[in-house]
Amino acid sequence: MAEIINLKEIDNSYFKKSKNVLVIGFFDGVHKGHKSIIKKCVNKALKLNGKSIALTFDNPPLNVITGKKEKKLIISLEKKIKIIDKLGIDHIVIVDFNSDFANLSAEDFCRQIIIEKLNASEIFVGENFRFGKGAKGDVNLLKMFFSNTPIKINIVKLLKINGTEISSTEIRKLYNEGDIEKIKLFLGRYPEINGKVVSGFKRGSKLGFPTANVELDENYIIPKNGVYFSKVSINSMKKLFPAVVNIGNNLTFGFRKTLMEVHIFDFNKNIYGENISIILMKYHRPELKFKSEAELAKQIASDIESGKDFFLNKRKK
Repeated sequence: MAEIINLKEIDNSYFKKSKNVLVIGFFDGVHKGHKSIIKKCVNKALKLNGKSIALTFDNPPLNVITGKKEKKLIISLEKKIKIIDKLGIDHIVIVDFNSDFANLSAEDFCRQIIIEKLNASEIFVGENFRFGKGAKGDVNLLKMFFSNTPIKINIVKLLKINGTEISSTEIRKLYNEGDIEKIKLFLGRYPEINGKVVSGFKRGSKLGFPTANVELDENYIIPKNGVYFSKVSINSMKKLFPAVVNIGNNLTFGFRKTLMEVHIFDFNKNIYGENISIILMKYHRPELKFKSEAELAKQIASDIESGKDFFLNKRKK
């Protein structure tokens, strides 16, 4: 299990006793490309009988630099740490990416962080890696800075699947398209949304299909509006529950705020206030506006039957 430590807690003697192999990145989503470069770092450290270190950030650097939510997160910092940990890394060092850190020059980053604090003997970064104030540092500057030192720089090309370079930016596009299959292909797992169950208008119950209304966090990317077949994990329960999920603006009732409504099949427990995870497995149809509640109820019943068929076929495979 990796040691999780904040960069500000590390003094210049912390990593002095080991031979350290470093991988640097924001790693949002920890997709297959991220996993590949992190594993290279882990394997090299094992070969050198050293320690592997993943240096990552708590906030998207672009959001801090611009002061706007330019990039929506794919996963939380906690989820990111859990996934990286499973790859066998020895240490995960978290940077509080704030305005002070953003003003650190590329050269100072190399000197103060890579050399003095982390004592790296070898570094792995992706070919599009940028760092330092104004993102002026790139792989060429990194190689030049360390050219007259024993520190080895490994520039890793972006991983391609079916001719497409895997990146967090590309995955965000797939979220906007609702392309669950491709997201799964690039992440290596189904996309997941986490949130708290809150009180809603109880319209689903009145229609005969009770739903859990999930509070959405605007910091995270949400797939395009529509109906999805999903599995639901409830924090207080160990079981995964099949469900049909609607993401949208409740067009039939003229609601504008984006909502997530989850109907768990054959489920009647009170889960208000629970934190749940929704694992999206298939995009079923777009969000529609219906002329009446009766039409809406008929469509929901059809969606539920289609969802049950989907999970039944999944079990048979």
